[in-house]
Amino acid sequence: MSRNLTIIGITFSIFLALAILGGLAWGNMFYVRAQPVEKQFLVPWLAARTYLQYGISPYDDQTTQRAQIVYYGRLAKENEDPLQLSTSLPAELLYFPFALVTDYALARGLWMMLGEIAVAAAAFLCLPLAGWKPRRFLLTVVLLFSILWVYAMMPLTSGSPAPFVALGLVGALAAMRAEKDELAGALLTLSLLEPGIAAVFLLFVVWWTVALRRGRVWWGFLMAAGLFTTVSFLLIPSWFIPFLRGAVSHSHYNPGLTVAALLADWWPALGLKLSLAITAGLGLMLFLELRALRGKDFRHSLWVASLTLAAAPLTGLPVSLDGHLLLLLPMILLLAVVPERWSGRRAVFVSGGILAVVFSLLWLMSGSVHALFLVLPFVLLVSLYWMRWWAVHPPRTWVDTLPK
Repeated sequence: MSRNLTIIGITFSIFLALAILGGLAWGNMFYVRAQPVEKQFLVPWLAARTYLQYGISPYDDQTTQRAQIVYYGRLAKENEDPLQLSTSLPAELLYFPFALVTDYALARGLWMMLGEIAVAAAAFLCLPLAGWKPRRFLLTVVLLFSILWVYAMMPLTSGSPAPFVALGLVGALAAMRAEKDELAGALLTLSLLEPGIAAVFLLFVVWWTVALRRGRVWWGFLMAAGLFTTVSFLLIPSWFIPFLRGAVSHSHYNPGLTVAALLADWWPALGLKLSLAITAGLGLMLFLELRALRGKDFRHSLWVASLTLAAAPLTGLPVSLDGHLLLLLPMILLLAVVPERWSGRRAVFVSGGILAVVFSLLWLMSGSVHALFLVLPFVLLVSLYWMRWWAVHPPRTWVDTLPK
């Protein structure tokens, strides 16, 4: 009898999961058909589809012109983004399964669905990383927050690969904690989808692997990246130089946001000097914290990783707001400290209150790029230093003193 109930439960769970996924795909398709065509997913998807349909290189001028006609309704003018593919071919291979779908709305809807799953999975992985086991109700709130807050909705609706980069980085941290270094390195290859998002964090990983002598992480990275690169050169031996031209063109027409430019809008005379001071201060802070990592446990490393993610947008490198999705990890680490300061319903109330305030304020600020870019990273930096003791030195209980 119990076995039959188990089978029924598993079957019901599978059908429920399929129904949820189908609902997500349908809702995403409905949204896509009602919105203008975007270019973050369109360009790599159409490039992959052109190659599969006609055998034309994704970096060929014909492919670029096809993207222009779909996006602009005509060829691009001289001062418009020519929409050259700026994704490396190893990363472009991940778009090939979606290029098999002939309907753009369906393909982008499926991409959004997988992005939503990736965000939820990243949030779910953050919980054990931070050592936090919220109650079921609060867990549901955290997962909904992770998908619906402004920093997730922006890349999800624009077709950005940021959700997959976020999942790769958080998954790599989880794998490193479990001492599965080769898997961690393989997951880091997802950062190739949008390298600018993870640039500062990868510097942390380099330092961490050297300080703790965990070089197998990079063996895993090189093996996975090497496999995709080999396949790429077998398919299109001449892809690399056209890819570089596309990357340069993309950076010219989509330069990203910098602290210097944003502060200069507010204070033209002081913006650049202030941004240089911020960059120097953050650089020194990260150097001192990274140097102190040697010999520390993983919890300390996680705090420094979160600090790096919070500081990354303010270091002066040109980035997009899509990268702010990575602030999910320091947010959850901050929430994980709440039960160590308070207990019971009070902890649930404080955690829920923090989520509600952050969620509401970010959506209220969604009309201001300056506020969205600057406010939360600064708040998280201050909060991470406020919680440093509790994050790095969790309180010991009587259970911890028992012999193992």
